[in-house]
Amino acid sequence: MKIVMILLLVVGVSLFPVISLATGDVAQFELEPDRDALEDSVFEKSHCMAEAIYFEAGNQPLVGKIAVAAVILNRVYSMDYPDSICEVVHEGPIRESWKKNGVYFPIKHKCQFSYYCDGRSDTPKYGPTWDDCLMIANWAAYNVDGVFDHVEGATHYHATYVNPSWASHLQKVVQIEDHIFYK
Repeated sequence: MKIVMILLLVVGVSLFPVISLATGDVAQFELEPDRDALEDSVFEKSHCMAEAIYFEAGNQPLVGKIAVAAVILNRVYSMDYPDSICEVVHEGPIRESWKKNGVYFPIKHKCQFSYYCDGRSDTPKYGPTWDDCLMIANWAAYNVDGVFDHVEGATHYHATYVNPSWASHLQKVVQIEDHIFYK
């Protein structure tokens, strides 16, 4: 009987090895299939969440990054928000490109997660911060029954240097570094 160990560590590469412990053979499998097939896949979920964690909490300690992931999951589980990680992260109004070529963009400063429509690049700089965010996102993708939720069901947060109108209508749960979380 062959025992196969699969090492799956997604760090921005498109291939991962499958190593047979019985033979020592290594086979390469494509991790990123056709883009249409990625819809709601674990890879897509992890990438969308890692991107949000990176841009929203990349400068935060690990607990702050995990808190942002928990907010995203709490929204996915809520009936008030879309039911997939990518839809939650990319939620907001869109407009068609000025070229009228069928390409749509988020309306600047109108998204649920501000990084997504701030007009800046959404491409992370690969390195230790991205690796941490991707690790947390992969972990969060396998969250079971809120074990991951240390923000007590929070669905909102903001930085301490802003004062959004919605904050006074929600219950403050916790402050982690310069982010305040609400439900």
